[in-house]
Amino acid sequence: MLISRIHFFLIASCLLVACKPSVEERVKPVFYPWEKYLTAQIDSLAKHPEAVHKTILLAGKKEEKQLKEMDWKQEWAMFLHADLNKPAAATSYDNLSEDGFVWYSLKANESLPVKKLYIQLDALDRPAKVEIEIEEKNFLFETHKKLHMNFADGRVQTYSIEGSQQMRWMSPTHYSLMGVLLPK
Repeated sequence: MLISRIHFFLIASCLLVACKPSVEERVKPVFYPWEKYLTAQIDSLAKHPEAVHKTILLAGKKEEKQLKEMDWKQEWAMFLHADLNKPAAATSYDNLSEDGFVWYSLKANESLPVKKLYIQLDALDRPAKVEIEIEEKNFLFETHKKLHMNFADGRVQTYSIEGSQQMRWMSPTHYSLMGVLLPK
């Protein structure tokens, strides 16, 4: 009798654990699906490539180039990593959104890298303008990044990344990148 009670308890415990939803299943995305929207842009550019005019400023030196082929996933990696629909972010942001714009701001007591995500929407609720602020600090370095992306008719037209990185005991490095997608 005791053995069957133990078996019953073990089987019931296993069933309860097996039926318990994972963290990902319990925390549903609550933020604007920014990563999905940008991934769709990347997929579209992979199918229908567009040239880009890039201007890069690093340590006071300016470089300009026009590229016909681009790895957009790599180019926009910082924008993609600003996705807030992760379980760790579910309760970490204040939603300041109103009609026409989406705005999430990191709560004062939180320490995630994305400090602000602001998306101005067009009449069809597609992004028209995106601003993202990212800060990371640890014992060795401190980085600040401001990301901007402008859209027309639901498609990326321009993007920029401005930032600085400072390693402990060294002067900061400032950089900026601006990209303009060129019409065919």
